[in-house]
Amino acid sequence: MASTIHFFLLPEDERALLRRLGREGLTAYPELVPPGFQAPAVGEGLADALGGPAWYLAAERLGPVIVHPVKRGPEKGMLKIEEVPSPVFHFQRSLRNEEGELVAGRLWVDLEGGEGSRSQEGKPWALQRILDDLQVWCRKALRRSDPRGWWVGPRAAEAWKRGELVLREAGHRGRTVGVWR
Repeated sequence: MASTIHFFLLPEDERALLRRLGREGLTAYPELVPPGFQAPAVGEGLADALGGPAWYLAAERLGPVIVHPVKRGPEKGMLKIEEVPSPVFHFQRSLRNEEGELVAGRLWVDLEGGEGSRSQEGKPWALQRILDDLQVWCRKALRRSDPRGWWVGPRAAEAWKRGELVLREAGHRGRTVGVWR
Protein backbone atom coordinates (compact mmCIF):
# COMPACT_ATOMS: atom_id res chain seq x y z
CA MET A 1 0.00 0.00 0.00
CA ALA A 2 1.38 3.38 -0.99
CA SER A 3 0.71 6.59 0.90
CA THR A 4 0.92 10.00 -0.74
CA ILE A 5 0.87 13.58 0.50
CA HIS A 6 0.13 16.13 -2.27
CA PHE A 7 1.20 19.75 -1.78
CA PHE A 8 1.96 23.19 -3.23
CA LEU A 9 5.14 24.63 -1.75
CA LEU A 10 7.11 27.74 -2.64
CA PRO A 11 10.86 27.61 -1.84
CA GLU A 12 10.32 29.03 1.68
CA ASP A 13 7.64 26.42 2.36
CA GLU A 14 9.92 23.67 0.98
CA ARG A 15 12.66 24.76 3.39
CA ALA A 16 10.24 24.34 6.30
CA LEU A 17 9.28 20.85 5.09
CA LEU A 18 12.93 19.80 4.72
CA ARG A 19 13.73 21.29 8.15
CA ARG A 20 10.94 19.12 9.60
CA LEU A 21 12.15 16.00 7.76
CA GLY A 22 15.73 16.73 8.86
CA ARG A 23 14.74 15.80 12.43
CA GLU A 24 14.21 12.22 11.23
CA GLY A 25 17.83 11.76 10.11
CA LEU A 26 16.96 11.29 6.43
CA THR A 27 19.43 11.52 3.55
CA ALA A 28 18.75 12.68 -0.04
CA TYR A 29 19.44 10.82 -3.28
CA PRO A 30 18.67 11.95 -6.84
CA GLU A 31 16.43 9.69 -8.95
CA LEU A 32 19.49 8.50 -10.87
CA VAL A 33 22.46 8.15 -8.53
CA PRO A 34 25.99 8.56 -9.88
CA PRO A 35 28.42 5.87 -8.66
CA GLY A 36 30.21 7.00 -5.49
CA PHE A 37 27.55 9.58 -4.61
CA GLN A 38 27.64 10.73 -0.97
CA ALA A 39 24.08 11.45 0.15
CA PRO A 40 23.69 14.75 2.03
CA ALA A 41 21.59 14.96 5.16
CA VAL A 42 18.10 16.37 4.72
CA GLY A 43 17.67 19.76 6.33
CA GLU A 44 16.77 23.37 5.68
CA GLY A 45 20.04 24.02 3.82
CA LEU A 46 19.36 21.22 1.36
CA ALA A 47 16.51 23.16 -0.29
CA ASP A 48 18.95 25.38 -2.20
CA ALA A 49 21.10 22.42 -3.27
CA LEU A 50 18.26 20.32 -4.74
CA GLY A 51 18.60 20.57 -8.48
CA GLY A 52 16.25 18.03 -9.98
CA PRO A 53 12.48 17.87 -9.86
CA ALA A 54 12.41 14.62 -7.82
CA TRP A 55 14.55 13.06 -5.09
CA TYR A 56 14.51 10.08 -2.76
CA LEU A 57 14.64 10.77 0.97
CA ALA A 58 16.09 7.70 2.67
CA ALA A 59 15.79 6.55 6.26
CA GLU A 60 19.06 4.62 6.18
CA ARG A 61 18.91 3.87 9.91
CA LEU A 62 15.95 1.57 9.12
CA GLY A 63 17.69 -0.44 6.44
CA PRO A 64 19.92 -0.23 3.38
CA VAL A 65 19.00 1.66 0.23
CA ILE A 66 18.91 -0.98 -2.51
CA VAL A 67 20.21 0.14 -5.92
CA HIS A 68 20.84 -1.53 -9.24
CA PRO A 69 22.87 -0.26 -12.20
CA VAL A 70 21.15 0.97 -15.34
CA LYS A 71 22.45 -1.27 -18.12
CA ARG A 72 21.08 0.42 -21.26
CA GLY A 73 20.24 3.82 -22.62
CA PRO A 74 21.65 7.27 -22.01
CA GLU A 75 21.76 6.71 -18.22
CA LYS A 76 23.97 3.60 -18.57
CA GLY A 77 26.25 3.23 -15.56
CA MET A 78 24.06 5.26 -13.20
CA LEU A 79 22.36 3.61 -10.22
CA LYS A 80 18.58 3.39 -9.82
CA ILE A 81 17.00 3.06 -6.37
CA GLU A 82 14.61 0.17 -5.80
CA GLU A 83 11.61 1.86 -4.14
CA VAL A 84 9.85 -1.23 -2.85
CA PRO A 85 12.58 -2.89 -0.73
CA SER A 86 14.28 0.37 0.33
CA PRO A 87 13.13 2.59 3.22
CA VAL A 88 12.69 5.68 1.03
CA PHE A 89 10.21 8.45 0.37
CA HIS A 90 9.91 9.73 -3.21
CA PHE A 91 9.87 13.53 -3.03
CA GLN A 92 8.57 15.24 -6.15
CA ARG A 93 9.10 18.96 -5.76
CA SER A 94 6.43 21.59 -6.35
CA LEU A 95 7.91 23.74 -9.13
CA ARG A 96 6.70 26.48 -11.47
CA ASN A 97 5.80 25.60 -15.06
CA GLU A 98 6.49 27.72 -18.18
CA GLU A 99 3.47 29.94 -17.46
CA GLY A 100 4.68 30.70 -13.92
CA GLU A 101 2.01 28.55 -12.28
CA LEU A 102 2.98 26.46 -9.26
CA VAL A 103 2.51 22.77 -10.10
CA ALA A 104 1.67 20.34 -7.29
CA GLY A 105 4.36 18.13 -5.79
CA ARG A 106 4.05 15.00 -3.71
CA LEU A 107 5.73 12.83 -1.11
CA TRP A 108 5.12 9.15 -1.82
CA VAL A 109 6.09 6.04 0.13
CA ASP A 110 5.37 2.34 -0.31
CA LEU A 111 4.70 0.97 3.17
CA GLU A 112 4.11 -2.70 2.35
CA GLY A 113 7.04 -3.86 0.22
CA GLY A 114 10.49 -4.90 1.29
CA GLU A 115 12.00 -6.66 4.25
CA GLY A 116 11.64 -5.42 7.79
CA SER A 117 9.72 -5.67 11.03
CA ARG A 118 6.37 -4.26 9.84
CA SER A 119 5.11 -7.69 8.78
CA GLN A 120 6.49 -10.74 7.02
CA GLU A 121 6.92 -8.75 3.83
CA GLY A 122 6.46 -5.14 4.95
CA LYS A 123 8.67 -2.22 5.83
CA PRO A 124 9.63 -1.12 9.36
CA TRP A 125 6.94 0.54 11.46
CA ALA A 126 9.24 3.54 11.94
CA LEU A 127 8.65 4.54 8.31
CA GLN A 128 4.90 4.72 9.02
CA ARG A 129 5.63 6.78 12.15
CA ILE A 130 7.65 9.29 10.09
CA LEU A 131 4.75 9.59 7.65
CA ASP A 132 2.21 9.99 10.47
CA ASP A 133 4.32 12.72 12.12
CA LEU A 134 4.61 14.49 8.78
CA GLN A 135 0.83 14.38 8.27
CA VAL A 136 0.35 15.93 11.72
CA TRP A 137 2.85 18.64 10.76
CA CYS A 138 0.92 19.28 7.52
CA ARG A 139 -2.33 19.75 9.46
CA LYS A 140 -0.64 22.26 11.78
CA ALA A 141 1.63 24.19 9.40
CA LEU A 142 -0.05 24.08 5.98
CA ARG A 143 -3.39 25.19 4.58
CA ARG A 144 -6.04 22.97 2.98
CA SER A 145 -6.93 23.30 -0.67
CA ASP A 146 -10.27 23.85 -2.35
CA PRO A 147 -11.14 21.30 -3.72
CA ARG A 148 -9.74 19.02 -1.04
CA GLY A 149 -6.73 16.80 -1.55
CA TRP A 150 -3.69 19.09 -1.44
CA TRP A 151 -1.80 20.92 1.26
CA VAL A 152 -0.75 24.50 0.49
CA GLY A 153 2.27 26.09 2.15
CA PRO A 154 1.70 29.38 3.99
CA ARG A 155 3.78 31.44 1.51
CA ALA A 156 2.02 29.84 -1.46
CA ALA A 157 -1.36 30.49 0.16
CA GLU A 158 -0.49 34.15 0.74
CA ALA A 159 0.65 34.57 -2.89
CA TRP A 160 -2.53 32.86 -4.13
CA LYS A 161 -4.74 35.11 -1.99
CA ARG A 162 -2.97 38.22 -3.35
CA GLY A 163 -3.62 36.93 -6.90
CA GLU A 164 0.10 36.56 -7.66
CA LEU A 165 0.13 32.78 -8.02
CA VAL A 166 -1.93 30.11 -9.76
CA LEU A 167 -1.91 26.64 -8.20
CA ARG A 168 -2.12 23.89 -10.83
CA GLU A 169 -2.71 20.17 -10.32
CA ALA A 170 0.10 18.03 -11.78
CA GLY A 171 -0.55 16.29 -15.07
CA HIS A 172 -1.20 17.11 -18.70
CA ARG A 173 -4.55 18.78 -18.10
CA GLY A 174 -4.26 19.66 -14.44
CA ARG A 175 -7.02 21.85 -13.08
CA THR A 176 -6.44 24.94 -10.98
CA VAL A 177 -6.73 24.69 -7.23
CA GLY A 178 -7.54 27.30 -4.60
CA VAL A 179 -7.01 27.67 -0.88
CA TRP A 180 -9.81 26.86 1.51
CA ARG A 181 -10.84 29.94 3.54
